[in-house]
Amino acid sequence: MFTLRQLEIFREVIRARTTIGAARALNVSQPLVSNMIRQMEAKIGFPLFERFGNRLVPTPDADEIYHDSESIFSIYQAFTKRIEARQRSESGHLRVVGTPPMANALIPRTLKEFLSKRPAVRVHLDTRRITGVLESVQSRMADIGLGLNPPEREGLSYEVLAMAQMVCVFPPGHPLESKLAITSRDLVGQPLILYEPSSSLDLAISRDILTPELRAQAIAEVRYSSVACLMAEVGMGVAFVDSLTASVGDRYRLSARPLYPSQPVPICLITRKDEPAKRIQASFLAELRRSPTLTALREFGGDGPDTGH
Repeated sequence: MFTLRQLEIFREVIRARTTIGAARALNVSQPLVSNMIRQMEAKIGFPLFERFGNRLVPTPDADEIYHDSESIFSIYQAFTKRIEARQRSESGHLRVVGTPPMANALIPRTLKEFLSKRPAVRVHLDTRRITGVLESVQSRMADIGLGLNPPEREGLSYEVLAMAQMVCVFPPGHPLESKLAITSRDLVGQPLILYEPSSSLDLAISRDILTPELRAQAIAEVRYSSVACLMAEVGMGVAFVDSLTASVGDRYRLSARPLYPSQPVPICLITRKDEPAKRIQASFLAELRRSPTLTALREFGGDGPDTGH
């Protein structure tokens, strides 16, 4: 019967009691307001206002229409606010999944900056092994995935955000602390904490560092770099972690040294191929790309500023 625009003008006339006041509030012309009211009255067949001089007094029918339209406008205003907030990338849901190094050292800091500007955004953060990260993005359980050295999978797109380096970690005061960089020869005779064979971090050090003889020195195999750090911290052996994990220097009492030859490991953004990013995803990715953590890795050639602690 009535359009939202007609109802909006009608409601403003009731509040202002004059067509001039309504026109001023809506930033339209007074003739437009008068014509709209006449059209509404002609359509329903009864008057909406009694005219007393320059003032308009709503009829009982008009009062009922006004109150009946309250719920319509409440819904419309809420809808409009959501659209405006979406335009500013300030509302919605973001689902992020990352491997433990990402969740421990990169994602929380980025989310803090991202959410501080967007209080209406809600984030779901999941932590999984790299295979789980790929599956979550592929199955649409996550919008964005982050991981180290991920294997290729059909239907997914990969972007290298920065290059980390694999480093050797051990307790302060360890004999290896005197070295500027750690070679395979330096590791001979050391108890080693390694990763599950063929895992992304295992592959990162297999080619140039882990000889068959060194693999035989393994006292434990772990799944996560955080566990490797904890075992090294209590003196069980020497471990290998990415420089992103090692950069969280206040979390573990460990010294770190780069490996020689260097063992780069890519920090990758994982999204679905041929699918444009939603506005909220694009905003998060912009924040991620300029994060101080990734900037430091790029500037220090993957070592980061703190891996020599």
